[in-house]
Amino acid sequence: AAAWGLRLLPASPHLFDAVLRLPLMDCTRARVELGWRPVRDATQVMEEFLLGLREGAGADTEPLRGRKVG
Repeated sequence: AAAWGLRLLPASPHLFDAVLRLPLMDCTRARVELGWRPVRDATQVMEEFLLGLREGAGADTEPLRGRKVG
């Protein structure tokens, strides 16, 4: 919280708390019934997600249109 107040962190501590409370997805049914297998592991997904946030990456759809924040 102090780092956020000093503008050392780009995200509010409330955002961090919210991320920690996100539910985990169980892919067992997709694996059993559809033979689905993930292409990326959780670490790779988080790295790509954070990179996209830093770079303001997006796609050509309204919800994903890239924009820099801050």
